[in-house]
Amino acid sequence: MIIYNERSHDFLNHVYENKIGYVLKENMLQKTNKVVSDREIRSWEHSLPEMARIIRDANLSSDADVLLEYKLPSTEKRIDFLIAGCDESGKENVLIIELKQWQKAELAEGDGVVSTFLGGRVRETVHPSYQATSYRRYLQHFNESLYHSTTIHMHSCDYLHNYIMGKEEPLMNERYRHYLAESPLYFRFDDRELTSKVKHHVSSGNGKDIAEKIETGKIRPSKKLVETVGTLLDGSDEFVLLDEQKVAYEKVIALYNALKQKTDTKQMILIKGGPGTGKSVIGLHVMRHMLEAGANMEYITPNQAFREVLRKKLIGSSCRTEVRDLFKGSASYVTTPENQFDVLLCDEAHRLKQFGHMQKKIEDENQATHIIRSANLSVFFVDDTQVVSKKDVGSYDMVKQEAEKAGADVHTVELESQFRCSGSGNYIAWIDKLLDFEKSDIGLKGDFDFQIVDSPHVLKEEIVDKRNGRLVAGYAWPWTKNRKNNELEKDVVIKDHQFAMPWNDPNRIDWAIHPECENQVGCIHTVQGLEMDYIGVIIGKDLGYDEETDSIIVRREEFYDRGARPRKPKKDERDPLYDLVRNTYKTLLTRGMKGCYVYCCDEGLQRYIKRHM
Repeated sequence: MIIYNERSHDFLNHVYENKIGYVLKENMLQKTNKVVSDREIRSWEHSLPEMARIIRDANLSSDADVLLEYKLPSTEKRIDFLIAGCDESGKENVLIIELKQWQKAELAEGDGVVSTFLGGRVRETVHPSYQATSYRRYLQHFNESLYHSTTIHMHSCDYLHNYIMGKEEPLMNERYRHYLAESPLYFRFDDRELTSKVKHHVSSGNGKDIAEKIETGKIRPSKKLVETVGTLLDGSDEFVLLDEQKVAYEKVIALYNALKQKTDTKQMILIKGGPGTGKSVIGLHVMRHMLEAGANMEYITPNQAFREVLRKKLIGSSCRTEVRDLFKGSASYVTTPENQFDVLLCDEAHRLKQFGHMQKKIEDENQATHIIRSANLSVFFVDDTQVVSKKDVGSYDMVKQEAEKAGADVHTVELESQFRCSGSGNYIAWIDKLLDFEKSDIGLKGDFDFQIVDSPHVLKEEIVDKRNGRLVAGYAWPWTKNRKNNELEKDVVIKDHQFAMPWNDPNRIDWAIHPECENQVGCIHTVQGLEMDYIGVIIGKDLGYDEETDSIIVRREEFYDRGARPRKPKKDERDPLYDLVRNTYKTLLTRGMKGCYVYCCDEGLQRYIKRHM
């Protein structure tokens, strides 16, 4: 969606008449029903006159087209400024110019990352050249008019019109060389060079047809991107389909094929399965097939940490921008038009929310509603026993009900085989008995390495130091958000053993696989959906055992996740926190592929587990 598309002389008039902020504000309201903030209007009114000066000095033909605030399809990202037209030889060009009001920046850790003053404080953000390059690549790989075109040539750059380049300028550091080569930077006194670049690409104007192709182009992944995903999946034995995984996969494919023949009825399939039943493996194979079939599709995960690790497991540390853009959060579809997508896959659907961060609640709608509405075929992978917060609404029954309300045909597939925990269905069943999900006499058998240790120090030594695993814990300790001397506060404290470690760094959403995070304790929101060879679980005092009643208990006063904690129970009502805490620990205890070691803060619970081993 393009908020503003006008000839270059009309753009100049809007700026010279001081109307540009007003015109953009009205266009935004009309096209998106969104009221923009005064801060954003001021940003336009500061930056766009700088571009008007560049356009004026380039002396372009009056029919070059200026496009402002181009919303990248299926994202909340917008390109600041595009200009479309032909050069002197008649070649069609589009130049993306990202505008920055920065005045200073510093180097930061990570590929393509810098730090600068944003939103009232210094933050880490992407390098301007990385941003402009990624936006250009996104268009080239998802807009059918561009990746099929042999005539339209895309270019990108950045204009930091308030920024005076220093002698040893951090933004020009060697580490950013390959991004700078693709999208050069222009600083405060580089206006002549930028003017020359604009004139070189679009001096002859005639940009209307080019702009129209961009705005009306169908959104679907390019053949090159499809081939990339296929190659990545082919290269890993981890993504082989077995038994009922194959059955579930074929069911989804059959529904899609039938849908292509008959488009008047939505289809929705619920794939139910516990921890380690291979839901994500099925999802990735479905994604590959749909891309190869030319479907417009995306892969949704509500959990940001799971989404990031899934990307990196699939595509490596380089995290190719074009592949990353296939993975989305569950709050991305509030305003998506009906049936814009052929297929949407929603992994970890039990973590769906009523509405997204900073979004207003819409009566009788939730994230499942939005996903089902946005696609002809929606696929949800769900496990009700992994609901760990009062905000989680994505139960099997709720998603099924939303599909029926939308008039969709509903299908269900259940997965049972265990591919985690050394393939031990016995271990999963034993955990269910231990946490009082099931009543049975089952004992712990098989070759899954489960141990109870008597000290958190021993837990760290066995799991982290010896086996390169990770420690996780229930939300039985508060989380200090403010750092001292840029160090994480050691919140996970067990005084009896003089043990203290920090929670995982909230800025490292790839905590589970990042080598610098081994001395941090992961929480449920960081680890859910992930797996590792060995996991060490610290069970806090939020979960305990009452030896008098011979029962598992939950202590509300020891649970510190305020956002996840449900209301207090009414008289004679079971505390709803009981299920959330048990679900949390079941999820944590089933993250290991080869083994799980446990330390319990509650001595009674420690004895209870040992007795049942």
